[in-house]
Amino acid sequence: MDERLSITVIIDGQKYPMNIKRSEEEVIRRAAQQINDRLVMYRQRFASQKKQPFDFFAMVCLDFATRYLNSENASDDTDFMSELQILSGEIDDYIQKSNVL
Repeated sequence: MDERLSITVIIDGQKYPMNIKRSEEEVIRRAAQQINDRLVMYRQRFASQKKQPFDFFAMVCLDFATRYLNSENASDDTDFMSELQILSGEIDDYIQKSNVL
């Protein structure tokens, strides 16, 4: 059983206490750091425009959601597996016909 751990992450200067599995700590801390980094990036990029704090969080959410969906699509290996099965069948047929083995 995974031991529970109480931590506090800081996002945009706000503290968020959490009770998590010990095995999740590194990922959660890295996620909080990435959110903070993205907030800084968007604030710098749009410094000349009047934006509300919520606007920056919305852009960070959109950024991460887009990255997630792109990685989800990239890891879809259905077509690859279908092609691999076809090639495997063709190799089996060739071996049987030519009595290689």
